[in-house]
Amino acid sequence: MNRILVLLALLVLSSPFSFINEVQAASDALPSVIQKAMKKAHVAPSDISIVVEPVEGKGTTLRYNGSIPRTPASVEKIVTSAAALDILGPSKMWMTSIYSDAKVDEKGVLKGNLYLVGRGDPSFNVEKFWMLLDNLRARGIKKIIGDLVVDRSFYSVPKHDPFAFDGDGNRPYNLGPDALLVNFRSLVIQIRPNKEKGVAYLYEFPELKTIKLPKTIPLSKQPCLSWRKQIKPDFSNPDAPIFRGAFPLRCGNRDLLYTAYSANDYLRTLFSDMWTQVGGTWRGKVVEGKFPKDNKDMEILASAYSDPLARILYNMNKWSNNLTARQLFLNLGETEKDEPKNLEASRKSLEKWASSLGIKPQELFVENGSGLSRESKLSANAAATILKSVWKSPHMSEFISSLPISGVDGTMKKRHVAQGFAHIKTGYISKARSIAGYVLAKDGKRYVVVAFINGPSAIGSMPVLDSVIDWVYSQ
Repeated sequence: MNRILVLLALLVLSSPFSFINEVQAASDALPSVIQKAMKKAHVAPSDISIVVEPVEGKGTTLRYNGSIPRTPASVEKIVTSAAALDILGPSKMWMTSIYSDAKVDEKGVLKGNLYLVGRGDPSFNVEKFWMLLDNLRARGIKKIIGDLVVDRSFYSVPKHDPFAFDGDGNRPYNLGPDALLVNFRSLVIQIRPNKEKGVAYLYEFPELKTIKLPKTIPLSKQPCLSWRKQIKPDFSNPDAPIFRGAFPLRCGNRDLLYTAYSANDYLRTLFSDMWTQVGGTWRGKVVEGKFPKDNKDMEILASAYSDPLARILYNMNKWSNNLTARQLFLNLGETEKDEPKNLEASRKSLEKWASSLGIKPQELFVENGSGLSRESKLSANAAATILKSVWKSPHMSEFISSLPISGVDGTMKKRHVAQGFAHIKTGYISKARSIAGYVLAKDGKRYVVVAFINGPSAIGSMPVLDSVIDWVYSQ
């Protein structure tokens, strides 16, 4: 029997995600306010990990189940953010360019293909795309007779099914990374209810001629619950969305962000419409291809630059943008010249970076950088190590300013615990809820705070995590 137990122990230790569980304090060693919240939310002591430490010097410390690797949900973005600041630098920018080997004649006609080359810009929104085309038009080009060849070869990623994670494939957060990602491939329907008319008016942004949107949908007296499901959208025909339900009047003004087109169809629709808006005409189609770098006649016609990394992180973390995080994670990989960025290279770079902080391999595994994953693992100890490391780094201010402020903005705007005194990254997917960040306590000390809850009780466990923040703030 003893030999069997030894063999089993060796098998456990050889697992890539195994760990030696630290000796834990009994659950009654947790502060009473946290215990009460856990009891009310039915959170089992084995399902929660908490680490609280002062960022510097001595102070209140709490460690509970800290070494256990758990599903971090969007708290994973603190890993991606900290690594990106260290590896890429806060001023890192990305460029998207249009090339052609064709010449523009005296009438402003360009007969030949345009090459649209993406290099992984995580912030290439519709305004930047419009400016790129405006710059192209400024070259004297009035008419294009040729195809738009899109080059996405900067990334090499597996085929992505947006419906695979939670079945909600029309939500932009479910899209996969794309080296030529434009506006998160998304569209917005502004919903504006009119009580007197009994309808909600619908407005598309950006307004594209190819999309035939219903002018109105009926209103309902239902409570404002899952209003996206209540309107029952059908995007099977991207050019003509249908709504089979009604919009609850109590919801007020809402914006429906969605994705329905394939990557190339979205570009075709956007390019065709916006090129017309800037005064040009186009006869051609969108095709996938690769930019011929060795063609000496190739000329750059227009370029657009991304926001600097620090600003990208601000927008990513405040509102927990999964697609931005996926893009950034891919850019962390150390690859050879002309070798596309890929997940394997990014994971190796991240592992090397984490090791430099003293983080054990079994306490950190990042699948895609966003936290929208069941495979990713992060221990509370590892998260706390990263937060303390960032505090001492030259990028501290850029990192902390990107985190939502409790009761003020981002994903913490409606959580009024320690209002204004906590910078917290939140995370939630089914059976996993988490927080990680910094709290400035009443004693004037700043603390690193990490708490993960994994299990069926995670869905109702927000008050438990808030109790952790409040307990730290009260010190």
